[in-house]
Amino acid sequence: MPSAMPSSMPSSQPSSMPSAMPSSMPSPTDATTTVSPRSNDCIICDDEETPWMIDNEHDCTNFDYLINTMCNKNTNWNNNKFCRLSCYNAGNGYAGDVCCNGPSSEPSSMPSAM
Repeated sequence: MPSAMPSSMPSSQPSSMPSAMPSSMPSPTDATTTVSPRSNDCIICDDEETPWMIDNEHDCTNFDYLINTMCNKNTNWNNNKFCRLSCYNAGNGYAGDVCCNGPSSEPSSMPSAM
């Protein structure tokens, strides 16, 4: 049975009986943690073209064939991380890359311009 006046000193042993008046404060196990897909471990990715792409006036944003066949599938591209942002955006990112400047599934807090 609860006392009429709460004690200023907590008891040293927990009660074996449940409280008649449960606390309205949530317990630590009631809290949920939401992890954002964009963590502090993300990097700003560039879109550095290969020398061949530069010589032939191609860039990473408009050469889907190379982005889909070379990015994380070719040793030279893996070693140099060519077209890093475009590869990431296309779902062909390099192992361990999380680009901060990649597409987001989170809604923007800023209104879009009309």
